[in-house]
Amino acid sequence: MQVDFSKIRCIAFDLDDTILNAGRELSERTADVLRRAAESGIALVPVSGRPFGSYPACIRELDGISCAVTSNGAAVYDMRSGERIHQWLMKPADVRAIMRSVGNYFLEGQITYEAFVDGVAYASADYVGNPARFGVPQSAVPYIQQTRRPNRFIIDFIFEHAKEMDSLDIVLKEPGMYRMIENTIRRSVDHIHITSAVPYRMEISDGDSGKAAGLAWVLDRLQIRPEETIALGDGENDAEMLAFAGCGVALKNAAEACRDRADYITERIADEDGAAEFLESHLLL
Repeated sequence: MQVDFSKIRCIAFDLDDTILNAGRELSERTADVLRRAAESGIALVPVSGRPFGSYPACIRELDGISCAVTSNGAAVYDMRSGERIHQWLMKPADVRAIMRSVGNYFLEGQITYEAFVDGVAYASADYVGNPARFGVPQSAVPYIQQTRRPNRFIIDFIFEHAKEMDSLDIVLKEPGMYRMIENTIRRSVDHIHITSAVPYRMEISDGDSGKAAGLAWVLDRLQIRPEETIALGDGENDAEMLAFAGCGVALKNAAEACRDRADYITERIADEDGAAEFLESHLLL
């Protein structure tokens, strides 16, 4: 696909392993590129599976960001005020049906839960205390422990907050169970959005949500067309956003689904400033 980069008015970007490096930090080079883009009048729109409460300071403090898409499109926030300005909450009946359909896996210790409510991530206390026991890679343990609020009674918490649920994550000890559990859930609930950023975590939200839907809402608010937008990502949950934007860019080590929907693939990974290099060479000439 031929892209006219002179007409780009927005950069939409995933956070982890796209704009942020493996240390979940924004490198000086990437921060500089995004600042220069903002100074040239290009809108910056972070689009993440993270809830708003776990957005890092390095992103919150970036100039040029007016809106942030969170929880895989389930909620949109005004970055300046921290106010939620749009949402697609899960239907309470769907939350309850999902929990009942996979409850036996939880009792057998094969899965656990993360619940995103009002921009905050909650998770079972035993999981937060030792994420590695549930199959989380050691590299991701600090992030989980820093961003999840432990709850000793996570099942009760989820049922009590079913009317306020942004999204619900299922953490799988065995990633090979993903499709089986997904099929189980889809037999119980019709209108839901299921995706994943990493193989060990299933991310569930309302059927009208998703990163593409969240980005579309923001672009309409900013009066920017999809064809005037570059979207960068690396995970399966980024694929629909890359396909929606006028220019989809997958990081070099992106998931296959993401690469398949991209117009470009960077020559470097996030730790090597792959996104910054692409933007410098194509957009900030």
